[in-house]
Formats: sequence, C-alpha cells, structure tokens
Amino acid sequence: MQTLITKAVVRVVLPALFLVVLSAPVRAQVLAHSGEVAGTVGYSHTSYDKPNGPTANHPFYDGSGGYNVTPYITVLGEYKYYSLGTVGVSSNHAQNYGGAVHFNFRPSGKVVPYGVVGGGGYRFTSSGGGLSITGTGYYVNFGGGVSYYLGKNWGVRPEFRYERQAFTYDTLDISANVVDASGSIFYQFGGTGKKKK
Repeated sequence: MQTLITKAVVRVVLPALFLVVLSAPVRAQVLAHSGEVAGTVGYSHTSYDKPNGPTANHPFYDGSGGYNVTPYITVLGEYKYYSLGTVGVSSNHAQNYGGAVHFNFRPSGKVVPYGVVGGGGYRFTSSGGGLSITGTGYYVNFGGGVSYYLGKNWGVRPEFRYERQAFTYDTLDISANVVDASGSIFYQFGGTGKKKK
C-alpha cells in the first residue's frame, strides 16, 4: 500500500505541483517607456561566399542597451565582439556596432517571444608582427528568440539570428553568411503600465 501511495505522489502530485508553480503569475511584463540592459554570450557559424572559402565557428560577446517604446516594440543599441582566433602570427577579431528592433508578440506574460531585425557597421582587424590591417563594412540580420522572466525585472533570453556581413579588407571584397546562437541575461527598469496583481 505504501508503494502505491508513493507512486501516486511521484506520478500525479509532483507533476501537478510543478505545473502550478510554472503557471503562477510572476508580475513580469514588458512596460512602455522602460529601459533595458543585457549581456550576451554566443557562438557563430560563418560561411564565406566571396571569396569562396572555408566555414568557421567562433564565440562572441555582446552588450546591448534598449528602450521599450511600447510593450510591443523595443529599440536597441548593440555592440558585438567576435574572437576569430590566430592564423600564423596574426591575431584576428571583428566587431559589430549598430542597432536592432525587437517586435514582442505577447508582452504581458512571463514568456515573451519576439522577432528581431538589426544592422550597422562591421570592423575586422588582423594584427601581428608589428602590423595591423583593418577592414570595414556593414552587417544586416534578422531572427527571433524568447524573453523568459525569472523575476519581475530580469530574466534570460535564448536567441537565433541569421546575419549577412560584407566588408573590404586590404583590397579584397569579402562577404559571408553567419548563423548566431546566443543566450543573454537581461534587466529592465522603469516604465509605465498596468501592473499585474
């Protein structure tokens, strides 16, 4: 009999409690006129198509600051640093600096899915042996993710983006297709709106 009760608790009661905890309101939502900061770590897969070259995988780090114009639209400024490793004696890295817009689909919940489009400047630097060569260009990207609130003002944000990069390095025109997968920790502050009870 004790085994039967234990199995019932494990199979019915514990999953039910888990669902109740997940469905409890967190008082989290995207508020109009609120600010946001986020720190991001990710990984990118790059495929060069001009000139036709090998693919490469690299980590990146990103910082952003934003403003929620409405609960449905967030405008961001972004900076991304790619660590591209070493080739021979040259150490390589790249930077994106630009902006993006989040389109929040359900801004009043604990889980807020969104679409994103962005663009800006791109800078590639190769240095070694006392020399440094820089290439400049642009990037555009789009994708989507989910803002998952762990508290009233903060949470985590997994995201995927496709990015197109084009730049001139020395006398060479280079372009690439990039797929980014990342995870962020974000914090929102201020704002106006109807607070959840």
